[in-house]
Amino acid sequence: MNLIQRFLIFLFGLLILVLILRCMRQSVTFTAEKFSESNEVLENPYQGYYHIIGYTLNDTDEAIASHADTYSDSLVLLEINLKNYKNTDISEHALSQLEQIFKDWSNTDTQILLRFLYDLDGIAKATEPDSLSTILTHIDQVSEIVNRYSDSVYLMQGIFIGNWGEMHGSEFMNDTSVHTLINHLNESIDSSIYLSVRTPAHWRMITNLYDVPKKFPAFQANGNLIARLGLYNDGMLGSVSDLGTYGDTKRKDATSPSYKGTREDELKFQNTLCQYVPNGGEVVSDNSYNDLPSAVESLTTMHVSYLNADYDNTVLDKWKNTTWNQNDAFYGCDGYTYIQAHLGYRYLVTKCTMKSFGFLNSQLNLSIGLQNTGFGNTLKEFHATLKFKNTETGEISSVPIDYDLRKLKSTQKKTLSVSLPRKSLKSGSYQVFLSITDAQSEKQISLANTQGIQEEGLLLGRMEY
Repeated sequence: MNLIQRFLIFLFGLLILVLILRCMRQSVTFTAEKFSESNEVLENPYQGYYHIIGYTLNDTDEAIASHADTYSDSLVLLEINLKNYKNTDISEHALSQLEQIFKDWSNTDTQILLRFLYDLDGIAKATEPDSLSTILTHIDQVSEIVNRYSDSVYLMQGIFIGNWGEMHGSEFMNDTSVHTLINHLNESIDSSIYLSVRTPAHWRMITNLYDVPKKFPAFQANGNLIARLGLYNDGMLGSVSDLGTYGDTKRKDATSPSYKGTREDELKFQNTLCQYVPNGGEVVSDNSYNDLPSAVESLTTMHVSYLNADYDNTVLDKWKNTTWNQNDAFYGCDGYTYIQAHLGYRYLVTKCTMKSFGFLNSQLNLSIGLQNTGFGNTLKEFHATLKFKNTETGEISSVPIDYDLRKLKSTQKKTLSVSLPRKSLKSGSYQVFLSITDAQSEKQISLANTQGIQEEGLLLGRMEY
């Protein structure tokens, strides 16, 4: 090897060394925020306390006041009374009233819990149609309007029948009629809208299943009835049986899927089912089952995401006058607030770290510890995104996080990991944010951390690059 060749090799080696040293000098420093949970109630979609607003369609009033413009909560239960059309089709005038009601609510940020019924006085047999075919026709008529506003309707409670629309006290509660009604709703109502029945026994009778399938068809808006069929319980925590919601048959002794199980067995059933479908309703009758510690335990097991804010006041007032005394962020808060803050999902960032890896440290990896401290989990698709904001230019680079947040169940923790090439970011100072948004509305989801949400999301830390 001659002198020139040796010199060229030396220069090449020197160049490589310079490049390595340069990469080493371009180190990344990341300073994470301090993460702790607040005791704030978060205004997030698809969960929370709700109020009931009722309407009776008729041919007399020119229009029906919706009251949507004065409502501010994230959920509302709309009860639509069809008693004036007991044995006739719903008139065009009444359908126009219904259309206007939905139009008004669609202009708000409130999601609708929807119940059609024929009775508000506990006398369904006197006010319901004489023929099942009339109810099926009514379903056809209203579904056209409901489906036009499907983005605003989260779920539908019941199958139109029963005292107060609660699937009891009706001539049509035989198995054949119930199957006919729920299957017609499944065919008629937009598949993105959840359906709900009153008891676990109803769910099992309809699906002909003793237990929740191990391979549950979760989050499939494709017309699969099992995938969209949840529960609503208006006797929640009212007694050992939740006022007849449960029975006394043990699972091992059941001879039909429609059995009413013991409280213990039915809570286990809901613990599995309601990871995939909604559960909510109203609490009733002051008793030991709705004392605060017992209530929180049951609401967590049932994965409850919504409750009536107005009924039963004997229970709600008891919660308001009871202090939460566990050693967490809510120590000293009243029980009503604690429960409100934990209905549905509640995301808390617990840690955030960043490291370099790969050849010449060419890759960056950011890990985020995320915990769901709520009673339930989101059943709607959310998008999680990492955002790098250049503090000098304001330019934002976004990196999607590949994780389905519907899988983060109540009380669970998950480490979200994102890797990206260092060259994808210019040298500079950055703020790093976690943004979680509702895929449907693009609404920013508030997180439970004390620092709160900014326009870009939750500030995770600052990076120098």
